[in-house]
Amino acid sequence: MRILLILSSFLVSFVSCKSQQYTLDELPETQLIFGSGGGVTGEVSTYTILENGQVFYTNSFTKEKKEMKSIRKKEVTACYEKMQALQLSNMDFDHPGNRYYFLEEVNGDERHRVTWGSADYEFSEACKELYEELRTTIK
Repeated sequence: MRILLILSSFLVSFVSCKSQQYTLDELPETQLIFGSGGGVTGEVSTYTILENGQVFYTNSFTKEKKEMKSIRKKEVTACYEKMQALQLSNMDFDHPGNRYYFLEEVNGDERHRVTWGSADYEFSEACKELYEELRTTIK
């Protein structure tokens, strides 16, 4: 009887430790967002990575909204750490081109976004590298 009680306690605590699952309509306060847009159609593709590994995709042209395959906690942690190291809150860069790319950090009511693509302005290589790493990570 005692073993059954211990096992059931373990099972309950294991199930309750499972991370919260979100939807696009109900997102947590912390988000890492990136994407691209512009071109002939003006289409914007946006990816939202959550701390629990969930990834969401939205497309402004097709109106598609979907949850993608989640990424591993280790990869999520690395992405969030790199984003924090960039200190987007200290950057003021909004220079889109015909095709543009963006990184956005969301923490509660605070949103910090950088947009690049214009050939007339040089932009942080570290931001570009993180953008490419994020694209590779979600594939």
